[in-house]
Amino acid sequence: MPRVERIARGMASLADGARGGKMLDIGCGNGLLARRIAELAGADTVRGVDVMVRDDTSVPVASYDGKHLPFDDGSYDVITICDVLHHADDPQAVVRDAIRVLAKTGQIIIKDHFRLGAVSNAVLLAMDMLGNYSTGVLVRGTYLSPPQWVDLVTAAGGKVDKLVWPFEVHGLPWRIVTRSEYQFLMRVVPAGAATT
Repeated sequence: MPRVERIARGMASLADGARGGKMLDIGCGNGLLARRIAELAGADTVRGVDVMVRDDTSVPVASYDGKHLPFDDGSYDVITICDVLHHADDPQAVVRDAIRVLAKTGQIIIKDHFRLGAVSNAVLLAMDMLGNYSTGVLVRGTYLSPPQWVDLVTAAGGKVDKLVWPFEVHGLPWRIVTRSEYQFLMRVVPAGAATT
C-alpha cells in the first residue's frame, strides 16, 4: 500500500467526528492527502491552509501565516495536521489556534514523528531533507520526544485523546531505516472535552 494511503487510512480512522462535518487540513500542500482523508472519514466539506499555496490543489486552499488561521472560532469538526508541526516556527501556536477554530466536540488528528534519541533525530532529519528538497519547504530538524508532545498539546489548551504508536508509514525496505517507532498518530481534543 502506498505511503499516502497508509497515512490517509490511519488519520481517517481517528477522525470519527468528521462524518457529515467540516474538515480543515493545516499545511495541506497539494491537498491530495486531505481529500483522501475526507473521503475515508466521510466529511461533507474539506479545505486546507498552507504557508506556500500551490497553483494546482485538490481542495480549496487559503493562505496561512503559520500561526493565525483565517477562520472564526468553532468553524471545523475535524482538523488534520500531517508532518507539519516539526516544520513550524511555533508548533504550540499552531495547535492553540487549531483548537480555537475547532468545534467544542471537535478533534485534531496529528501525524508526526517522535525523537527517541540521537539516532532517530539524525534519521528523521535525513528523511525530512530528502523528502522536502524539491518543494523548498524549510527543514528545521525540531523533532520532539513523546513527553514534549504531551507538554505541547497541554500548553496549547488540548489533551491527548488517543495515540497510535508505532505507526507503520513505510513498506519494506524503507521501514528498516525509517522505523515505525519514529511515526505516530495522535487525536487531540480541547482540554475540557470528554475523552474516549
